[in-house]
Amino acid sequence: MTTRHTKAASATTAAIDETPWYDLIDDPEPPEDAMQQADTILYVMSILQARYGNDPNTLRSEQSNVVYDSEIRGSVVAPDGYVVFGVDARAIERDRRSYRIDEWGEPPAFVLEVASESTAARDLTEKREIYARMGAREYWRLDKRTEYYGEPLVGERLVDGEYRRCELHVEANGDIWSRSEALGVDFFFRVEEGAGRFLLRDSITGKWLHNLPEEIAAHAGTEVARQAEAVARQAAEARAQTEAVARQAAEAQAQAAEAARQAEEAARLASEARNRELMAEIERLRRRQ
Repeated sequence: MTTRHTKAASATTAAIDETPWYDLIDDPEPPEDAMQQADTILYVMSILQARYGNDPNTLRSEQSNVVYDSEIRGSVVAPDGYVVFGVDARAIERDRRSYRIDEWGEPPAFVLEVASESTAARDLTEKREIYARMGAREYWRLDKRTEYYGEPLVGERLVDGEYRRCELHVEANGDIWSRSEALGVDFFFRVEEGAGRFLLRDSITGKWLHNLPEEIAAHAGTEVARQAEAVARQAAEARAQTEAVARQAAEAQAQAAEAARQAEEAARLASEARNRELMAEIERLRRRQ
């Protein structure tokens, strides 16, 4: 496994004799009802792009081909989305027409299928068997209408060569969710205003995950909130300083008033003392007469 990966990585600059994927399958055209899948595929995979896009060792792709046995013609499948860890993603994206498991030695850790009328039956049978055979660690199926798979959200984990369902949870608000251990992500299905939608949450932090536009908007909102908080803090500090100055002025005024009162009291006492001295002198002169 390691030998294949190393050999493939070192050969990325060389021309590779690779049978085109369109020669391996009979009908490469997308199904007529692909529009039913497009928004969910785009949303989920764009979130994973935001999550893994900067990791050169993680390949994230949607609706591209995975060749699971190059020696057997037709051994190709096109998941709606998949993620492979531990490979040279940049070299694969740059130099390959498709992802070949036997070249890189690493099957997808995560495979996604999104329901449509024309693809659901194959997703539930033939593709499920292919993904298990090629060693895809997890197989996830999403159906926001719940009419093609019969349920909105199913994750399966490969155990001893067979898929077993991931535990499904139902929240008090009706949300249905299940955890992908391969991605460290919780997949949620929520119904709002009669329409189903999917959300993704980080399993460790509990934070909702966003695609790149949402991340930018969230960052912008956070920056605005940060700036508003800074302005509010500066205003509070200015008010505190103004109040301190006013308090100091009031204290100075009170001290001046007290000093004036004490000066007035001292003048009164001095006047009384002089009056007493004068009366004493008058009395003394009277006695001398």
